[in-house]
Amino acid sequence: MNKQEFLKELAEELELETEVTLDTNFKDLDEWDSMGAMILIGFVSDNFDVTLNADDIKELTTFQSIIEKIGQEKFD
Repeated sequence: MNKQEFLKELAEELELETEVTLDTNFKDLDEWDSMGAMILIGFVSDNFDVTLNADDIKELTTFQSIIEKIGQEKFD
């Protein structure tokens, strides 16, 4: 999966109605809530075999920061 596919698929999972970029702060989105956090954790676990926890979610802000947490090497 490349970064743009990641962004598109995660936006679909989170049911985002606005266009997002890697620099978008997902916590500023109207759709972001505790359910979004659970969806994010599940999406990352299912697609990258990386486990995010509550502390990780607190630290992450942008979609790029999620990619960095997962590991750049896991993207095409």
